[in-house]
Amino acid sequence: MPPRPFTFDLTRRGSYVCKACLDTLRPAVNARPWLPLARQSSSSISRKTQPTPLAPNKDKGQAFPDPEQLQRVLEEELEHTPSTPSLDPLDVKYFQQQASGKLRRLRDNDEFAVASGGMDSEIEETIDKLEKQMVDTLKMLNRMEKGGRKDKADELRNRFKRTIRLQYKGKTGPEGEQYGLLRIAGFSGPRQRTVANLNAFLARDSVVIGGIPKPGDLAACWKFYSAARKTLATAWENVPKEVWDFLWMTLSYEGEGVENPNRMQHLYILAKDMQAAGVPLRDSQQLLSIEAMFIEGWEVEAIEAWKKAVVMLGAKPETFTDYWELGVRMCALHGDTERAQRAADTLLKSSQPPNAHILVPIIRAQAAKKATVDQAWESYRDMRTLLGESMTIEDYDEIIAIFLTSDRVEYALQAFVDMMLSGTVDIRGKTRLPMRVGNHFFIGKWLKRLIGVGDLEGAYKVVVFVQSKGIIASAVQLNGLIGAWLRSGAADNVEKADALAWSMIQARLDFVKMRHRRDVVQVYDPYSTPMTTEQTEGEPKFVCHTRATAETFSLLAENYCSRRLHTRLKELFEVLKKAEIGPTSYLMNQLIRSHSQNGEVQEAVNLYHTMTWEQHIPADGHTFLTLFNSLSVNRLIQRDPTLSKQDITSGRGFFKDMVETNWTFDTPEIFAQLPRTILFTMLKTKDYAGMMVAARAMREIFAFHPTENLLLELASGLGSLQVKSKRNMERVMGGRRTIEGLMKRHRMELIKDGHPGDEMSEEEKITELHVVLEQFIVLKAGAQDVDPKEMHPAIEEAAREMGVYDIVLARDAEQTAKRRKLNRKMIAGMV
Repeated sequence: MPPRPFTFDLTRRGSYVCKACLDTLRPAVNARPWLPLARQSSSSISRKTQPTPLAPNKDKGQAFPDPEQLQRVLEEELEHTPSTPSLDPLDVKYFQQQASGKLRRLRDNDEFAVASGGMDSEIEETIDKLEKQMVDTLKMLNRMEKGGRKDKADELRNRFKRTIRLQYKGKTGPEGEQYGLLRIAGFSGPRQRTVANLNAFLARDSVVIGGIPKPGDLAACWKFYSAARKTLATAWENVPKEVWDFLWMTLSYEGEGVENPNRMQHLYILAKDMQAAGVPLRDSQQLLSIEAMFIEGWEVEAIEAWKKAVVMLGAKPETFTDYWELGVRMCALHGDTERAQRAADTLLKSSQPPNAHILVPIIRAQAAKKATVDQAWESYRDMRTLLGESMTIEDYDEIIAIFLTSDRVEYALQAFVDMMLSGTVDIRGKTRLPMRVGNHFFIGKWLKRLIGVGDLEGAYKVVVFVQSKGIIASAVQLNGLIGAWLRSGAADNVEKADALAWSMIQARLDFVKMRHRRDVVQVYDPYSTPMTTEQTEGEPKFVCHTRATAETFSLLAENYCSRRLHTRLKELFEVLKKAEIGPTSYLMNQLIRSHSQNGEVQEAVNLYHTMTWEQHIPADGHTFLTLFNSLSVNRLIQRDPTLSKQDITSGRGFFKDMVETNWTFDTPEIFAQLPRTILFTMLKTKDYAGMMVAARAMREIFAFHPTENLLLELASGLGSLQVKSKRNMERVMGGRRTIEGLMKRHRMELIKDGHPGDEMSEEEKITELHVVLEQFIVLKAGAQDVDPKEMHPAIEEAAREMGVYDIVLARDAEQTAKRRKLNRKMIAGMV
């Protein structure tokens, strides 16, 4: 483009005048090439106005007059100008030289501004074209969404975002998504391979999509960054700020579904690196780095850094609350409760909305020391006053847990009383508790809540405390505590549960002694120590006065049985007789199970006969499930033919007792397990006649109906569905072909009898499954070609031995109704 005209820049001293201007000015004799062409009000004025000719310039190379002559000419034109100025603007002509060399006159000042800005016309056209294409694309996506193709529209949008993220990615700020080039340049060579790996990680399209990292992103981010730290330290200035922001955003993330256990450790190291690189931290980053320093063990240094930032962070409205809350937490954990209290007062007395929960760390720190426990109580009172009716049960639970952890049970009880009675009763310092508080029901509610939230140690402290106040905790509450301890599985908790249970048993034995006015009964002590629970050194021993019940013995029996402590279980039953507590079915089942696990099958059977026949303890479904599981085919991996024959007789006897005993199913689990165990037991012993009789009898008295999955398990074997292997898969496929073949045969028989075969009612489907089960039993017995009449004697013999002849063969409705094992609740559920 040619140089700008003289009137555009008066300071210019060039001698060039464009050809177009010369051609325009050539006809005018007195034209002045250094003056712009201006439109006047009339042609007459231009004729009357004849400026004085300029004196010739001595320097022929000079294209312009001197400044004095120029000033004189301008003044002469101004004198001859009319008093009323023209309203027309100054007409300046601009030209642009095209690529071909030709000059093109620009239309107006706007076009000149665009041309002088350096923007190429082709680039501008390309940008306009791209903008138009983007608008058309958005319109197309909107039409697709309105047309019901929202999935396709979302796919196209995601494809566009993936294309952008090939080079630009990452949410680098707390607000909005800003794309920045995430790459660290300036490192090359084999020693800088770790930086290349970090760059490869930053370039991944799947990292931190939408600003939310995945669990794998956190581990990978720290892995690559920690490996590259040593190399990056040689030239921190090469790390862009966008990369620092991305690393901080990723490593500091804390949200649902993403675990970041090493968050503070990583942030502490990252903050030190950013400080070494001279990267300024934002206010929120400074607070988080101070907290990370404190958690990593630099408590004094973190508190000093916090105090130094009081002017910068403690006065800003954006960071005021977070700053002082951080100070309260750190000072309270460090033991400086006075400074923590001052920080909390600053926060609560400010114009910011008060958050009374900030007093919780102070209460915890004060309650930990005996000298300041009263201050902790006053802080709790202040918190309760500030919260008012908005104080929740969870808030009370937290305060109660604080006092219980610090062994301040009286203060914890007072907090519970405040929660239950709205602060109308004060029990602190009193020898005996008021009647509204000192009763089993009130204390039971507290113990139930403590056990429910998992504070088992706190519940035990409450038991000790209330007994010192003359309140004996009920056995139901202590049994709940023992059961919770045992369910936890921790060795310490199991030991505590065992000790407390035997202490309750000793209280029961002492009660029996007093009742019979005789000598103390010697009792088995599992730890060879007195029946007391030791407290901490210097404190008196705790002797439980709550007497054991049958549930206490049941809890210990189940624990000993699961731990295979057969000797202790036998001794427990000996003590049970001395405690004059009648054995229950549950205790009997546990002892039978323990004998079975110990290989003492005959003793288990004898125990069953003794308790049922002599002591008249009623058996239940769990008893017979335990008996069937005690047979050798269910215990031994390698079956013994001799024992298997004995199992046939025992199994039929157990089935007879099960039918004749008056019991009902109490849980859906036993309803599903018992029939299944019986069928598999008889299948393993190859008692096919007994299996046929059991299937028919259980249909009548159990309302048992086999499922297709059960048939498949019977046909393929129990273990084939539990372990995936090539052999087991072949067995499963073979069993499926067998069951499908039997079903197909049954359907063909139905079609021969005139049934359509396709559509079957629910009752017809149940009947089909029973028929297939019996056909499978016949198939396993190898009697598929035998006349059913020839099988009748074996079935009749098995029915008599199993005590179901009247039910299976005679079809006695009265006996069938008498032997049914379903209670009304289960019958209603099945209907």
